[in-house]
Amino acid sequence: MGMEAGALGQAARTALEQAELIIGSTAHLAATPENLSAEKRSYPSPMSGLPDMLRANAGRRIAILASGDPLFFGIGSTLLRQFSAEQLAFYPNVSSIQAAFARLGRPWQQVQWVSLHGRPLASLRSALQSNRLYALLTDRESSPVAIARILVETGFNESNVWVAEDLGGDQERFRAFQAAELANATGEFSPLNVVIIETRGPGGVLPEFPGIPDERFSTGAEPGKGLLSKREVRLTILSLLAPRVGEIGWDVGAGCGGVSVEWARWNPYGEVYAVEYHAERLEHLGINRERFGVVSNLHVVAGRAPEAFAALPDPQAVFIGGSSGNLGEMLAAVWARLLPGGRLVASAVTEDSRVDLHAFVGDRAAEWTELSIARAEKLAGQRVMRPYLPVLLMKLEKPR
Repeated sequence: MGMEAGALGQAARTALEQAELIIGSTAHLAATPENLSAEKRSYPSPMSGLPDMLRANAGRRIAILASGDPLFFGIGSTLLRQFSAEQLAFYPNVSSIQAAFARLGRPWQQVQWVSLHGRPLASLRSALQSNRLYALLTDRESSPVAIARILVETGFNESNVWVAEDLGGDQERFRAFQAAELANATGEFSPLNVVIIETRGPGGVLPEFPGIPDERFSTGAEPGKGLLSKREVRLTILSLLAPRVGEIGWDVGAGCGGVSVEWARWNPYGEVYAVEYHAERLEHLGINRERFGVVSNLHVVAGRAPEAFAALPDPQAVFIGGSSGNLGEMLAAVWARLLPGGRLVASAVTEDSRVDLHAFVGDRAAEWTELSIARAEKLAGQRVMRPYLPVLLMKLEKPR
């Protein structure tokens, strides 16, 4: 049940009064009425021991105390993985985000919430956009100062930042800062805080629409060069893949991560596995994964395909961009693992790979696209259009 400033509803109070065992943090237990007859125990350390504690007390009426709404990034998710919904009853209270916006005095129906609790701080980069309102659930690694430094690094140095600490407690504080100021702050913040951000500033460091400029990627070569799918080709590939929420995707021969980074960024509720074996490309793939904040749903798989496929979950969408001259074997291996209804997209530049692609497809109904791109350059002071090698793209859907 959620506890906020001692304001428990009647149903929650009745559940406490009828409980035979109450489990919570030290602060939660101290806030419960003294006249309760139940045994009181602190959460186990580590928290992974909670299901065992509950099973050891099977048959007793147990109340578990949490803050705010236990089903909003709370302990409810953990319990539902171990027990059926019929075994549980939830009594939510005001969540920390609700309470923070109440202190701020602003509507929050359009806020985008981001949980950094137990997640890499770099994942914030995957969400930040200009002129947006964010609510961040934090932990010790994602302090308000560290968050402000990311805002400054990404061009949002003029952002308004509000820090709500110890909401509902005796030590509650609610303070306002500008990101540039907060980034250099030296004061202490309670580890129990919620951060609200209103992004302001020129931005321009992080992408806000598909089609990241080539020069933004790290490749080890001069900006815009290196082993990277050109933006025009990348956008067509992503359109053909048509990623959906909850899907597993593979980017085979991911290179420096042009396709997989954009894939993961614009489909945050899907999982992308980028398979690459070349050490230098893997280094830049990791840099780009961090740079664009796709650290939660882009998984780097260091190894050669198709052997590296063995440890991966079956995909609904696959792009084969690199095959080391072995495209035919790669296509067959991917097709065997692709789930029914899944989409396979592959590219070919060399004549050998084009032959392999046509041989694999045979008489099946595939979608074929050839892209011929030219970009402007200067030659003797004059503008010329410099062509790139044509890229053949093939999309084939696996029958259901």
